[in-house]
Amino acid sequence: MKIVLLVLSGDPVSARAWLHEKYPGGLIEEISRGELESSTPLGRIRALHSHSPEIFAVATERLAWQSGQGDLLLFGTLAGARRVVLLDKCGHSRDETRPGVVARAPFRFARESLISALAVVHSRSGLKKLERAVEQRGNSNSPDRNGTGPLRIAYLRSTPGVGTQAGGAATHINGFVNAATDLGAEIRVISNDDIAGIDRTILKLVDPEPLGSSRAAFDLHNNLVFTRGAIRELEHSPVDLIYQRYARFSWAGVSASLRTGLPLFLEYNGSEVWMGKHWDMGGRLPLLTRFERLNLAAASRIFVVAEVERRNLLRAGVSDEKIVVNPNGVDTEKFRPGIGGVSARGELGVADDEILAGFVGTFGPWHGVLTLAEAITQMPADSKVRFLLIGAGRLREEVQRIISAAGKDLQVIFAGHVEHRRVPALLDACDILLSPHVPLEDGSEFFGSPTKLFEYMAIGKGIIASRLGQIGEVLVDEKTALLTEPGNVRQLADAIVRMSQSRDLRERLGAAAREAAIAKHTWKHNAQRVLDAYRDWSR
Repeated sequence: MKIVLLVLSGDPVSARAWLHEKYPGGLIEEISRGELESSTPLGRIRALHSHSPEIFAVATERLAWQSGQGDLLLFGTLAGARRVVLLDKCGHSRDETRPGVVARAPFRFARESLISALAVVHSRSGLKKLERAVEQRGNSNSPDRNGTGPLRIAYLRSTPGVGTQAGGAATHINGFVNAATDLGAEIRVISNDDIAGIDRTILKLVDPEPLGSSRAAFDLHNNLVFTRGAIRELEHSPVDLIYQRYARFSWAGVSASLRTGLPLFLEYNGSEVWMGKHWDMGGRLPLLTRFERLNLAAASRIFVVAEVERRNLLRAGVSDEKIVVNPNGVDTEKFRPGIGGVSARGELGVADDEILAGFVGTFGPWHGVLTLAEAITQMPADSKVRFLLIGAGRLREEVQRIISAAGKDLQVIFAGHVEHRRVPALLDACDILLSPHVPLEDGSEFFGSPTKLFEYMAIGKGIIASRLGQIGEVLVDEKTALLTEPGNVRQLADAIVRMSQSRDLRERLGAAAREAAIAKHTWKHNAQRVLDAYRDWSR
């Protein structure tokens, strides 16, 4: 039995394990997204057909968040598969035969098209009303708290994507929620998906509906679903402040603020319009631009992770008094030296005399994984350095290809996706930690504030990072890290060799980095700036 697996997101290893259990004895062959995305629709069908699939399996991180499921089922059928299976890492799946797919295709197409059209129509009419309401309200909303009791905050997380159930986004949400709670606030999280690490007693789920013929239509439809659910929850359990993690095609916080008269504090981690143009091609850019402008206009305060984003918002016409620079942070108790590294090294099979250099993050274009891969190929043949690469993404296959072509497979451990609770021990297992970020492809200023940067600092190991954006501002060359020029393979390789040869250097830089993390970069620092902003706004 020939199974052709397409991994859209999630962990390929767990997808293969699921298929082996479901179809014992099946021969699994992977087809990459790159092989399909670079072709026309007909070319994609031909590409899949050339693999002669009996079963076409599509793995995604979260099936409930996978748009265009009907299209995927039909795609596999047209390419010759007798059965099409959609699965996710949570154990959910859809399994349909070719006759079933063909019989249901007309109904599915009609339903998806209608729902998508209605989502666009309702979004355009809703935008007009909200834009008008925000313009008329101006800055007139004012606090009505009596000053007694804890500050009650509703945290809205409205549009998760790949990696947000765990990873940097979940880390940020957990860090803020836990720190704000420790500082005396009452937090209730309203989300349309689980968030790894969040206590279910404070989490209200508004379940998404997997409908919409495109990614944009899916998001627009679920914006309507989530907004209705969030407002119901806020009317049932009143709060003092609405704090939303900004997301594409979302007006939930704006609508809730207008309905309740409460201020909207917007956590703005970057422009979704920029992402739509250069990275996550979801379509409907003019509509997305209006959503973004609406959120920025309606927010009483906007929290950005880096000074670069403050400048971007000023250029976009946002008032300086609304913007608060609030970098990411770290829990220095969860991330500390001696948190399990010895056991983790044993599990990884790393010898005592080997130096382990670690990277954690997305295998995406600006994370510098291709630069890192090239640097690995330039390591001396007698080097005792091994590399631990944690994470996944669309460039992982290219990274593996570069390393294999250089005959360096034995020097690299690919850990794939790991639960965030395991990350501290894995970082503690390392002697060197790497953050080889590269400039953005379109020439924009680097606006990132990587959560892993602060986790690296707190764990107290030697750091090698790019002198880029906030990374080069937080870290000081030769004092808390070794900084290299972004994209410079030779510099990165030389820095790894230098640090691997000096335990004193690693320990000195690591201790200074942890001291800086404790003094300036905890999640309590991050949460306190939000609470201070509310206090200042409410005066």
